[in-house]
Amino acid sequence: MKSASSKFSVGRFNTKLISSAIFLSLFLGITAASAATRHTPISLHPDDVLPTGNQWISLPDIRASDGALSTFNVLSMRHRGLLQVSGEHGGPVLQPYFMANGKPLDFRNPSWELIAYWIPTAHLTISGLDTTLTWCAPPDSRAAFLRMTLTNHRTEPVEITLGLKATFGAINRVTYVPVELRGERTVGPAPWVDPAEVFSYITTDTDFAWTLLHPGSKANITTPPTTATPAVDASQTRTLAPGESVESIFVLAAGIEEFSAAHNARALREQIDRNGAEAMIEQTAAWLSKRARTTGQADLDLLMNRNFLFTELYAWGRTIDTEQLVGVTSRSPRYYVSAAYWDRDAMLWSLPALLDVDPPMARDALEYALTTQLRNTGTHSRFIDGVVLEDGFQLDEATAPVLALAAYVKRTNDTAFLVEHQSAVALLRDRLLGRFDSTTGLYSSLQDSQDEFQKLPFITYDNALVWRAFTDLADLYKRLNKLDESQEMTKRAAALHDAVLAHCVSPSAPNAGGPIFASATDGKSYVFTEIPPGSLFKLPILGFVPESDPTFVRTWQWLHSKNYQYSYADQPFGLPGSYRLPFTTSWSIADSLQLKAGRDQALKILRASNWDGGIITEGVDPATARMDQAGRAFATAAGYVAHAICQLSCSDIPK
Repeated sequence: MKSASSKFSVGRFNTKLISSAIFLSLFLGITAASAATRHTPISLHPDDVLPTGNQWISLPDIRASDGALSTFNVLSMRHRGLLQVSGEHGGPVLQPYFMANGKPLDFRNPSWELIAYWIPTAHLTISGLDTTLTWCAPPDSRAAFLRMTLTNHRTEPVEITLGLKATFGAINRVTYVPVELRGERTVGPAPWVDPAEVFSYITTDTDFAWTLLHPGSKANITTPPTTATPAVDASQTRTLAPGESVESIFVLAAGIEEFSAAHNARALREQIDRNGAEAMIEQTAAWLSKRARTTGQADLDLLMNRNFLFTELYAWGRTIDTEQLVGVTSRSPRYYVSAAYWDRDAMLWSLPALLDVDPPMARDALEYALTTQLRNTGTHSRFIDGVVLEDGFQLDEATAPVLALAAYVKRTNDTAFLVEHQSAVALLRDRLLGRFDSTTGLYSSLQDSQDEFQKLPFITYDNALVWRAFTDLADLYKRLNKLDESQEMTKRAAALHDAVLAHCVSPSAPNAGGPIFASATDGKSYVFTEIPPGSLFKLPILGFVPESDPTFVRTWQWLHSKNYQYSYADQPFGLPGSYRLPFTTSWSIADSLQLKAGRDQALKILRASNWDGGIITEGVDPATARMDQAGRAFATAAGYVAHAICQLSCSDIPK
């Protein structure tokens, strides 16, 4: 960070003006630093974890109980997903520890705070010894670091040890589920970097490596057969007089082989050497704070901003081998279908949040969707290189990039980006038109928004999305000065709107009291259910009908009544679910936030649940508000909920 005085050249200026300018600069600098390094206490259970990381490296599961890092991962294009490193026998890959006079300190269940909503820092006082640890991943670094401190508040000197144990127990490829990779795991001195060790995963050549760099600490290396796995124990020991403090820094980095891993760590260590660990934390916090929004309510700000950052840094990242930005459901292996790409997740759930906090990042995300992922847009799910993972056409996914592009252009007026990708726009339009049914005027899908086969081909929500896409395409073509295409899209949108009202509304739902929207139809028969990721509650949010529309009101009431099996209307934290998602989902909460009829209940649920240590999950139990276990650390849904909170309550001007 530059000092305040470095911004001014003295020359012949009046010294009073100089003094005033320096004072103002210092005052503003202090104010900015205070805002950037705001510490927010968080309440955690002992079995909770905290995620942090940057675009290059994810630290998804820092244990609340002791600050240990269970795993870390990077994205690999070659492996079409995550490369995840874990410790011995499923234990932590990195285990910090403190000792006093040769005996371990029981660093257990510390209090936790978040710096700038993302940097976790723990504090615990043990018998007059103040201990802290902080995990930080600076945004421009290909590495992360752990800072440990201890201050002696006793009346006598104490011999103190600060250390970190690292073990290389396994490496897994993760796309949906972890698959252990078979090869040799080794450890040795890092090449040209000291003091550091490099862990290697080797088949016919080194496929992956990671480094632990520990300035000021000495390491003991153990390898098989002495130990079951390659391991390093790095520590420093000092005698502290009363009032004295000690700090230890440990840098973690990964690379495609030994040299890159070691020098990624070295580059971060050099920044720490130049600026100090505290300044690096402040600089990282300043970057994070630029992406923060405010509702004026501390509890909503914490939930919203953590999940804004979680969607930016866990639904998106750069691959270690090609350096390309890619999108995924989640970079956390806690999510049951992690590390794969869905158009819907990326473009309809995460990207609106990026537009709220980081429009340039939204542009990069769109670039990826309209290039690497374009050829299979609309297909259920794909690997990060665009190759099909799960086949099956989903109409909502085919519309997703169109809606995202329109939102981006409206927010930024970046017409040049639209011009650059107009051929992609034409391809997406034609793919939608290819699903047209001339008999009904509707558009067909094979699977619905909860990724399940839908026997009836015309899904109401999906067709409302196509209507929205045609409306958006009319505007995009107008911006491109293609007026004939614009008018054609306007006509198609109007015709589709009429077709939905003609064919997707029926009075045959039990005890509905009148016609309601069906979830799906073939033009003759109807399905009356809820599909939370593609909810009928989104119809007013899309602008398809007003919330006061009588058919929508009856639909809302029926899905919230005992006539619908999964309404959960009798539960304190209930919102309608489905056979596939039999609980209160995060999508239902987000959608209800944006509707007058559901807002109070949605806010109640948001505030009642602890979620996944504060990170949005797929849903919560309608009776207790406890998180759904399978859908933890859901990065794209985190963006969807954060965006909904901001749409309702943000009181600041978007940056």
